[in-house]
Amino acid sequence: MRRSTLKSTTSLVLSFAVATSPVLAQQTDVDPETLEICVGLGPAADIVAGEPLLEPTFPCVDQNGEVVVDEVALETAIAAQVDDGPAEPEELVETPEVTAAPADVETTTEGTATLEVPVEEAVPGETVVEEQPAEPAPEETVTTEVEAAPEAAEAPDTTVTSDADVAAEAEADVAIEATEQEALPDAEGMPEGDDAAAIADLPTVTDETPEEAEIVIETVEADEPPAAAAASADAEADTTAEVQVETLTQDDVRSSSQDFETTATGEAQAEARASGDNDDDGLSNFEKALLLGLGAAVVGSVLNNGDEVVSNSGDRVIVERDGELVVLKDDDVLLRQPGAEVQTRTFEDGSTQTSVLREDGTQIVTIRGSDGRVLRRARVLEDGTQIVLFDDTQASEPVVVTELPRQQEASVEVDVSRGDTAALRAALLANQNRQFDRSYSLRQIRSIREVRDLAPQVELDTVTFATGSAAIEPSQAEELTSLGIAIVDIIQEDPGQVFLIEGHTDAVGDAGYNLALSDRRAETVALALTEYFGVPPENLITQGYGESILKVPTLRAERENRRAAVRNITSLLR
Repeated sequence: MRRSTLKSTTSLVLSFAVATSPVLAQQTDVDPETLEICVGLGPAADIVAGEPLLEPTFPCVDQNGEVVVDEVALETAIAAQVDDGPAEPEELVETPEVTAAPADVETTTEGTATLEVPVEEAVPGETVVEEQPAEPAPEETVTTEVEAAPEAAEAPDTTVTSDADVAAEAEADVAIEATEQEALPDAEGMPEGDDAAAIADLPTVTDETPEEAEIVIETVEADEPPAAAAASADAEADTTAEVQVETLTQDDVRSSSQDFETTATGEAQAEARASGDNDDDGLSNFEKALLLGLGAAVVGSVLNNGDEVVSNSGDRVIVERDGELVVLKDDDVLLRQPGAEVQTRTFEDGSTQTSVLREDGTQIVTIRGSDGRVLRRARVLEDGTQIVLFDDTQASEPVVVTELPRQQEASVEVDVSRGDTAALRAALLANQNRQFDRSYSLRQIRSIREVRDLAPQVELDTVTFATGSAAIEPSQAEELTSLGIAIVDIIQEDPGQVFLIEGHTDAVGDAGYNLALSDRRAETVALALTEYFGVPPENLITQGYGESILKVPTLRAERENRRAAVRNITSLLR
């Protein structure tokens, strides 16, 4: 700083000398610009007491630019300089380079650094301390290349987390999770009201598809049919069987537009009939068969096979078997048509053989087990030709769910109401050319979803039911026209074709009630196909699944879950 200050002072002195040169020239006739500063003059810091001065040369100029011609004038000038202090004012010490263009300095600092510091002298991760002036100008900004180095761009995270902080954070997470759990009852899908018991009984609904869900039961035991005297070889010769013959009229059958006389549960009425003094006149034929084979189906009782009765509406008994709800019913209801003659033989074990003789000479023979399960059905033509539709009187191989062929499509999207019979026919025959390495029993198809899904389903999204009702109005039956025509066409080409009609409900209400209601609705769809379009009822199997298979995973009332569907299961039975 001393050298730069002295240089600046010299420049100022020369400037003053130029400004006063005319006056000095007149006094001494010498050009001051050609003279040097006298020895001994200059900044006060350069005058050190006790040191000898060089011999001055005259003429010369003092610090004010005046010409000094002798030693007397020089001593006077030196004395004046020591008494007065430095000649230059403090504000003139600033270098013109720094104050002249602050904008240039600002622009430079945003790009390349103006203060050159060797990069190799900087150690990564360490702070570089630069030598700065004692009082730098406030507006001066200096950025070094070291500060722009990648290693020093981001300071390492030196935050230290204490054990107390970790514990506090964990407690906060637990509190947040507890708050979320408390908010669950208000989420979509939960029932209205605050009935805790109703909430506890609601089924678990997930968005998982059968492919994504974990398969808990990998194998199912072989389908062993119950011992049934009706299925034995000498059943025709058994004279101990009770025989009942009736000719059906319109009052003896139910149409698709009629609802049931009892509710889907009907516990009180069923219990009253079952608890009578050995008087079974109030029991339906189905209940009589159950009474012989399994015992009185009173709600809360345990049947002979271990099933616990959940509900009984006379036409259907809902039991709990191995933690699941199962519907027991009379599959012969579809066969009861006006003008037909029905002969029912009931054996001592409760199994039955029913023969329905129609006016055209066709005979439909059905065998049921003691638990009401339908085991075999065949159509016998007038010439004696027999067409077996299904036969569960023989044992079936066990089903290994994980080894089942991969399903092609769970459903076929066909608009039933648009009258596209060709599209419906193609959808119902989509699985006919597929080769399976085995056949399945009707019971396996009904009860194992993975087996059932091997046959694509056609949803009947145009058929809707009133709440709690299983009836179909004639105006709605018209929506089934294209489906009915397609099924009739397929059966005419192959009389052994079998179709499964499925019924489903939403998750609102009791699970047992929904199962019985869905089964009744499936039966109603089958009745409508028979009544309006002439579909042979023996080629139709009905099954309700209640709320167990929701199309829309919600516990709230959802119209899309109250649906019916149809599958062609012929290729699975053969």
